[in-house]
Amino acid sequence: MAEETFWQMAAVPPTLTAPQVHLWRAPLQLPDDRLEHFRRLLSEDEAVRAQRFYFERDRRRFIVARGTLRTLLGAYLQADPARIKLANGPRGKPAVVYPQEGRALEFNLSHAADLAVYAFAPGRWVGVDVEAHRPLDDLRRLAATVFSPHELAVLDSLPPAQQPSAFYACWTRKEAFIKAIGEGLYFPLDHFDVTLAPGEPARLLRVQGDPAALHRWQMAAFDPGAGFSGAVVFEGAETSLSFWHFVSHETAR
Repeated sequence: MAEETFWQMAAVPPTLTAPQVHLWRAPLQLPDDRLEHFRRLLSEDEAVRAQRFYFERDRRRFIVARGTLRTLLGAYLQADPARIKLANGPRGKPAVVYPQEGRALEFNLSHAADLAVYAFAPGRWVGVDVEAHRPLDDLRRLAATVFSPHELAVLDSLPPAQQPSAFYACWTRKEAFIKAIGEGLYFPLDHFDVTLAPGEPARLLRVQGDPAALHRWQMAAFDPGAGFSGAVVFEGAETSLSFWHFVSHETAR
């Protein structure tokens, strides 16, 4: 499990410099007036995507998640959040395409249930994942579809009471890695190993065909809050992580 994480409350991001990675968490269940505020920030494509959700709950979560992302990007780039243009790479990883200087700011996001997490890093690739815990009657079957043989062996060696937390530790670390490298599920999940045993620091152990990856990529687990697991992966060794809880300007007053 990740150690307890101290989240500092803020409405405006602090200065972000090259050796740093900023992690943010944000609630997705907000009152109607805040929902409408974030809806007005969406691009035309995002507004269309929002309308495609069948359930109102999922539509609201999407609007707040994307609106919060735009708010944070706007603050980092000193740009109008509604005018920022985003595009997905060939494997689906999002990036800033306008304003031009925003291309140097790497970011990634993930959300589960009513919580979103965001990672921002200047000039270095980054990936983040958050998962909400739920009862897993099919834990071993699910693990067999996404874990490597080494990870499965570690999971099977643990007492049953420790297996759920180890499962989510492994899942989030693997998701964060494939998001960081920009490959998504195109990169076989059994082609790399991560740590998952309780008390073992989050770490990349093996990447098939790429031994240098263990030095290029760093991994950290974090505690998004009760009932969630989270992990972040980023390039480079000299990095300072800081954790921020997003509040609107109205709430901060």
